[in-house]
Amino acid sequence: MIFTKFLKPFLLIGGLVTMYAAIYAFDPAAALKDMNGLDFDSQYVFIIRHWGIMVGLMGFFIAASAFKPEWRQSIVLYSFLEKLFMVYLYFSNFLNPETAYLNEVFVPFAITDVTICVYTLGYWFEQSRMNKHHAKA
Repeated sequence: MIFTKFLKPFLLIGGLVTMYAAIYAFDPAAALKDMNGLDFDSQYVFIIRHWGIMVGLMGFFIAASAFKPEWRQSIVLYSFLEKLFMVYLYFSNFLNPETAYLNEVFVPFAITDVTICVYTLGYWFEQSRMNKHHAKA
């Protein structure tokens, strides 16, 4: 039961890594330049800052759920769906010539989100097996 055993550190580390996106809310120009090598366009400041605070808060709640087990079910579900959509966006645009230059830029995000999605699936699989085992007992 490796996924269940290490759930708390997974939530804490995954949450802190995800929380780092809050930098886009507070300094979008620097975040885009330093983290993505992209130029800042002030026309998109609202959506960039909104994305930063939304993902940053998602990270905060993921990390908090490491210490609040009653929060985990809904937070892990929402986190999984949000991150799965980012994975979908990354891979569905991988061969798109108009966005090909972004493939390298978003590799760290894709790796993080794929890792969190796979871990979450592993955790859910273990939980379903444990629940079936307890139902038989």
